[in-house]
Amino acid sequence: MRILAGFLGLAALLVLSAPLVANAAPPPRVAAYSCGSLAVTIGPRNVWRTWFRGAHRQLFDQIDWYSASPCFKTRAACKAWLYWAQTDWPIRNTFRPCRKGIGY
Repeated sequence: MRILAGFLGLAALLVLSAPLVANAAPPPRVAAYSCGSLAVTIGPRNVWRTWFRGAHRQLFDQIDWYSASPCFKTRAACKAWLYWAQTDWPIRNTFRPCRKGIGY
């Protein structure tokens, strides 16, 4: 009986002392802008730009490709868009990191 109680106590101690893992919430989905119109609105030096290409499988293993070169008002919005683009199009995706300015 003592062995069982000791074992249960040890198991409880291990469970209670295990570190809690915090799961970060995914970033919000954000809208992408046309680079030309956004540059007129906030100025070409204030625009954040990226480039992305990826694919996902449809029904019956058909592969659909997606490519975009959107612009954003902030770096955070650009990174959030890239997060969701990589999540939605996970096959053979490639991208360029977010960069300030119109030209890439």
